[in-house]
Amino acid sequence: MRAPTDLETEKKLFQEADSRPKKPTLFLHACCGPCLTYPLVLLLSHFEVTVGFFNPNIQPVEEYERRLETLKGFLLSYGEKTGVKVPLVVNEEDFGRYSSLFKDRATDREGGKVCLRCHAYRMALAYDYAEKHGFDYFTTVMTVSSKKPSREINEIGRALEKSHPRTRYLVSDFKKEDGQWKGIQMARAYGLYRQEYCGCLYSLREREEIKKRKAARRPSSSPAQ
Repeated sequence: MRAPTDLETEKKLFQEADSRPKKPTLFLHACCGPCLTYPLVLLLSHFEVTVGFFNPNIQPVEEYERRLETLKGFLLSYGEKTGVKVPLVVNEEDFGRYSSLFKDRATDREGGKVCLRCHAYRMALAYDYAEKHGFDYFTTVMTVSSKKPSREINEIGRALEKSHPRTRYLVSDFKKEDGQWKGIQMARAYGLYRQEYCGCLYSLREREEIKKRKAARRPSSSPAQ
């Protein structure tokens, strides 16, 4: 007998939530406004959602603030449009501690083992908050992105659930059933800033190198004769 897919497990958990006398609470870790869009709308049908911005990986500080303001702007606009006010919790980030813990990213690649540790670190920060404040469920929007591995993120969530017995982990695969495309369309409709790199300074530098290489390969235009 095959194991259920993450999407099938997600739908089963939705059914369990819907069977309760009232909507259960869910703490939703969000990495940015565009990734929040579709998962939030989907989850609000089943849960009382609070969003958490727990992302010390986002650097420099100007980029961190821009992404946070984008997320706040989306929640404000969505609330004005729908009448649904979604609470937001912003973590007091320790950027120095993060940089010290993840300096080995310099010798790894985008999407490698260090990136998975980064996902786990941020999810743990947010999961700790969810458990401490009595939320029924916890999950992250990161499975909506094609650049984030849903299976590995859910493995991290299941592992964290073992040390957070009061708060269940909601398995998700938000990119499925056109979830990523729907999120992109929503981000465009709300005019949200969409960043070009994941978050850490190493990913920023890698993105800048890619742009330089592309520019170097681009044929230069000759002046008109």
